[in-house]
Order: sequence, then C-alpha cells, then structure tokens
Amino acid sequence: MSESAESTAAAAAARAFGAHLEDDDGLDGEFGTATEYPDQLDYYSLLGLAQKPPPTDTEIRSAYRNLTLMFHPDKQPSHLQQSAEQHFKRIQTAYDTLIDPKKRVVYDLLGAEGVAKEWGHGGAMGVGGDAERQQVGVKAMTPQQFRRWFTKTMKRRERKAVQEMVDSRGSITLGINASSTIRVDEDDDVTIQIPDTVVPVSYAAKYSFQTPLNLPTFGKKVKEEEVPLQKKEKPDESTAEEEEEEEEVEDPVHVTFSAGIAGNIVHRVQPAKARFEDGTEEEMQIPLPPVLIANNISLGATLTPNVSELIGTKGIWNNQLFSTLRDSTVLVEANVLPVPILRTTVARAFQPIPGIKPFQVTTKTTFMRSLLESPPSLEVHVTKEVASRKLAFCAWSSGLWYYPDFLLDNFFFRGMTVEDMYASAGDLSSLQVGLISLPKQPLNVVSMDEDDAETEEAELRRHLQKKQMTDRAAESWQTFVQVSPGGGGLGLTYSRNLFSGTPADDPLKSEWSDEGYAPMAKMEDARAVRLEVSSTVSPNLSFVWSLKGTRRVGEFTKMGVGIGFADQGILMTIGWSRLGQGLNLPIVLCSKDEATHDAAILASIFTWASYLAIEFGYVRPRDRKRRREAAARRHNQLKKLVPQKRAESEQAIQLMGDQVRRRQVREHEQDGLVIDRAEYGYWPPADRKPKPGFEEPRTTDVIFPVANLVDRGQLVIGAKTVKHQIIGFHDPAPLLKKRLKIWYTFQNRSHFVDIGDKEGVILPQRAHVCPESEQFNPLAT
Repeated sequence: MSESAESTAAAAAARAFGAHLEDDDGLDGEFGTATEYPDQLDYYSLLGLAQKPPPTDTEIRSAYRNLTLMFHPDKQPSHLQQSAEQHFKRIQTAYDTLIDPKKRVVYDLLGAEGVAKEWGHGGAMGVGGDAERQQVGVKAMTPQQFRRWFTKTMKRRERKAVQEMVDSRGSITLGINASSTIRVDEDDDVTIQIPDTVVPVSYAAKYSFQTPLNLPTFGKKVKEEEVPLQKKEKPDESTAEEEEEEEEVEDPVHVTFSAGIAGNIVHRVQPAKARFEDGTEEEMQIPLPPVLIANNISLGATLTPNVSELIGTKGIWNNQLFSTLRDSTVLVEANVLPVPILRTTVARAFQPIPGIKPFQVTTKTTFMRSLLESPPSLEVHVTKEVASRKLAFCAWSSGLWYYPDFLLDNFFFRGMTVEDMYASAGDLSSLQVGLISLPKQPLNVVSMDEDDAETEEAELRRHLQKKQMTDRAAESWQTFVQVSPGGGGLGLTYSRNLFSGTPADDPLKSEWSDEGYAPMAKMEDARAVRLEVSSTVSPNLSFVWSLKGTRRVGEFTKMGVGIGFADQGILMTIGWSRLGQGLNLPIVLCSKDEATHDAAILASIFTWASYLAIEFGYVRPRDRKRRREAAARRHNQLKKLVPQKRAESEQAIQLMGDQVRRRQVREHEQDGLVIDRAEYGYWPPADRKPKPGFEEPRTTDVIFPVANLVDRGQLVIGAKTVKHQIIGFHDPAPLLKKRLKIWYTFQNRSHFVDIGDKEGVILPQRAHVCPESEQFNPLAT
C-alpha cells in the first residue's frame, strides 16, 4: 500500500477517534434509510457468527469461549470492569439464546423480543402456554419439528386474533337529499352550486356476529381418557412427529346471527301564526322532530356446518349422498322477519372428466311459502375456469313457481291466492351468463444467493420490481348478459389500481406461513386508489352507471367516494369501512326529474378534479412531511448515541487488544491470515460529485475487531451481519452508505477487499491478491 493510502487511512482512523470536529459526526445523511436502521441487538453479529449457513453448536461455543476470555470482569483492570461486565452480559444472553435450538428458532423468526415474550407468562413456551397443552411435549421434538409446531401455533394464534376482530360486522347507511346541488334548466344548461337544503331522508342499519356452536361429533374422535396410558407416558420421535403434524380441528358449526332495520326519515312541520307587538301577524312553519318509519325489519341466523367433522365415515354416513356432502360447503339460513324464510346452499366442485378443470356448482333452495301454496324457488350457479385468471359463469333462478292445474285438482295442494301472487310479482325467473377476469397477483422480489454476481442480481431485481409495479395495477373486469320475463340487460364492471403505492383493496394478509414469519410492511408509502367503473344497459338502451374510488387511509381502514347515474337521479356515495364495520352516505345531488347524463358526467369530472387537488395538494405533501419528521426524530436519536457507541467500541478494543495481538502473531508465524488494517465507515462516492458536507470520509479503525473474527486461518462475515454491532465496531456515520475495507496478509502475500455494508465476505481469497506494486509489509513480530 502506498504512503498516501496509509496516511489517508491513518487520518481516517484518527478522525474516527476524536480528531475531527465534534459537530461533524456524519449524521446528515439520507433520511430514506432511517426506517431500515436496526433497533435490536443482533446476537449473531455480537458473537461474530454468520447466520447463513447456520452456525454449529461447536462454532457457537468457540465464539463464546473466545469472547468470555476477553471480557470476563474478574480478569480486567478496575477502570474497565464496568465496561467488561456490560459486554459480558450481552455475550451471555446471546449465547444462551443461540445454543438452545428452540430459542434459536424463535429468535430467527421474531428476534430477542419474541424470545422473551414466548418464554414469558402466556407465551407459547411459558406458563400457561401452548407447550403445556401438548399431549407430547416439545422437548421430544427436533428443531425442525419444533419450527413447524411453532409456526402452526403462531398461525393459529394469529387466525384467532384476526377472527376476533371481524367476528362482528355492522353497517349504517344514511340517505341524504341534496338535490339542489346540481340544477338543469330547460335549455339543458347545468349549474353546480351549494345546496339550499341537506336533509337525511332514509336510514338502514345492519349488524351480525359469529359464534361457534358445540355439537356431538357422532363418535368420530377418541376421547382423551380412552387413550392408553402407555402411549401417553412413552412418547417417541414418531409420536411427536404425528402430534406435530396433526391438523387443527375446526369447530363443527358456526352460527351467524344478523339483524337489520331500514326505513324513511319524515320531516314534519307545524303551521303556526306569530303576532307581533305592532299588531302584525306572520304565518310560520315550525319544524318538529323527525320521525323514523321502519319499512323493513330483518332478523335471522345462518349456520355454517363443518360437514367433514359432523359426518362420520362408518355405517349410514358412508353412503354416496353423505360422501358428497362431506366434500361440500353447506349453509343454512333462516329468517324470522320480515317473513319466515329457510334457505339452504350447497357448493361443491365437480370434475366429470379426469384431467379437466373442475366445475364449481352452487345450488340454493329457498322456502318462503308453505309447500301447499308453491314449490320452493331454486337457484343454480356454475363457474369454470376457461383460461388463466378467466372464469365463465352461468346462473339460473327459477323465481316463483306455480303448481300445475292437475296437481291442484287431484291432490292436496291448494295453490296461491291472488293476494300472494300480487305480493310476489317481483320474484321472476332469470338467466345470467358472464365472464370474469381476475387480477394478477403481485410478485414478491426474491433475494439472490450470496455467490451470484452483483450486476446480475441488480438487473434481476430491477426486472422483478418493474414487473411487480406492473402487476400492482391489478386490473379486473366482469361482463354479463341477463334475461328475464321482466326484461334484461348487459352489464360491465372494470376496476384497477391508480397511482403507485399500497393497493386499496388488499385483504387482511397472514404474517405466518409454513416457511416462517414475514411481517407486513408498515403503511408508510403512498396509497393507491382502487377505481371501479360499472354500467348496465337495458333493452331500451337506457343505462345506469357509476364511478367509484376507494383508498386505504390506515392499516385496516378504507374510504371511498362514488358518483353515478341511477334511478334516484345523480347519486354520490361516501363510504368508510374498518374490519367489517361500515358507514355509507348516499347523497342525491340532482333529482331524477332534472338529471341528465351530461350533468352526471360533469359532476364526475368535478368530483375527480376535487379529489386530485386534495390528494396531490394536501394528502401526499402531508404524508411526506410526516415521514421527514419521523426520519428527523430518528436522526436526532442516532446522533445522540454516536459518542456513547464510540466510547464503548474504544473500551472493547482495549479489552481485546492483548489477546488479539497474540493471535495475530501466531497467524503470522504460521503464514496464516493476518489482518494488517481494517476500516469501516463512509467514503465519498468516486463516480460522482459528493453532496456538500460529505466530501471527506468518516471512518473508524476496526483492525482489532476484524482480527478477532479470524478463526483457524479464516474469516467469515455473513451478508446479514450487522457490521456496526460486531464487538469493537461502532457506526461513525449512521444513515449513510458505509463500507468495510480490509488489508490482510496471507502466505506472505498482500490482499485487499472492499465490501458494502450489506455484503458478506470470506477470507482469504485469491481474488483479493494485490499487484506487486502495491504489496505492503506484514505485521512485524
């Protein structure tokens, strides 16, 4: 290494240990990396171990013994005992976690906080946890079995928590009349103004909640007391495997109770005459409290049985009919109000010809009247996948059926009265045929192996990111043709995501899978808008249409605004929903007598322009400001920690100094791996002009911490290793892109390697050999 390079490295090391200005600490970097900065201590980095491939118990014990010899408080001078004790406690905690195979599984999934929580009271491994309820204890499981058991336990816990959030569903709808907002005169001139009156005219409220129903299982399962005692007391590995792989038994029946009320809001006035002191009189209309009129009250329950649990496999239940039901989804709905209704639904997939895609057939039978009056109505819905993400469907409904005359004359059927026929005049048969296109599922960006070329990895990542952004549009559409005795129509619905960001219609996703834990990203990015356009054209060429936009405003909260041309006139809808709870406000902007399609289109343009002004003029600037403020707070927190972390690293280097020197000398005598210099920190980019204030490197000397990682002539730093958490390291420039540079000697040849903060390396390598002109002197004995 040249003298200029040595002097630069020495100057950088001097600056890192106090020779630079106190206020120039490298914390003026990019705010975009603030949220990615690690908060928790990484145990692998602390012990100097790579996470992939997983370290063996021997490697963990070796790293632990090496560090405890350096940092044992009883072996240090008095002025360093407190620092040594702090490091020793951290090392002990990291070792206790990683040497326990089950704790290491949980640590790899959830971190140190997850280990403390799951081994605490109420956790999976704590007092009163899931492990105590196991018939075969987790001690009999291998680490692989324990991982599968733990992920299933966490999935079950997550599913229960999510179910508790959405068990109850409710919605409130309040219809508002603001028909004076849009006026159309005789010349079809459209004017938009502030409405004269805005009054609620209708209301609706619905509520439902779900609860399991415990029923006998017809002797399908063996009771726990009937299990032989020998089998309980002597679990072997195969039994643990069977216990761990046993699928969770669902509740046999779920019941959903629902109730609703809907009606009109009547506004009344009381005529009155006012007499003043001067003798004049004036007629007045005094408003009275509004009256709520209930036009429809509903009350009912829906049973969702788990047929495979309720029906056994022996005797009468083993015939073909019940075998078909066992593979079906069954719903039984019973309503008490406004009229008694019993409706049964059975859905099942059929594959008449082996090798083809199955048909999904759903049949629905509804009993509304006595069987003496008319047979039950019948609905059949058939769906089949005809192409990738394309579903064709056909739906038929019988409507109201009448018994033929010969049955009425010769049997006990009495038929329907004229009043019943008039009340059921709207229950007509219909046939609907359509095609559905489902949206593409977004692709996740995968990480490449460590030995892949950096350029190839970056190119593939950019390609996948570009494809992912394309798929995030999530285009979907549906078209159908419907015919019935009362008419028919052609319908079309199209939807997609607008703008970049988190989709508006993402369902509540699971963070747990068989592969492990994948936490959902926080809602920090801009949200996309889900746009939906729908239209229905009748045979007389009249049509209704609507335009609706939905946007996520929170982790579980969505808001939507829509406008369209409907039977009531020009209708605007505002909606809010969160975890099954919803609020809807349909607002009539223009009465049906004055409404025209031109007025509706103008209202749509005005509404869309208003939203764009609010979105890009207020919402997104506000979100960017909040993110900058959050990053600035994080920036200040890290800035305050730099002196403390620098002092800790200096004390750690003093504690490990003597032992590292002896190991360096031993490696030198064996022509092994000798670390000559190592620096970690920020260097200005060489390919472009650095930003003002970032022209000088901000680094720290880490020769002793790096040399301490050398084990049997080899040094391994994993790609996931948090480098500034290695003992003896500290971060001299948080929020800036840092690098690690190592100069080392191996077999009397000088080597050099330069890696990024998120890159791994294995030393020595032939690719690191320096040219003859840049050979430097090895460590002197």
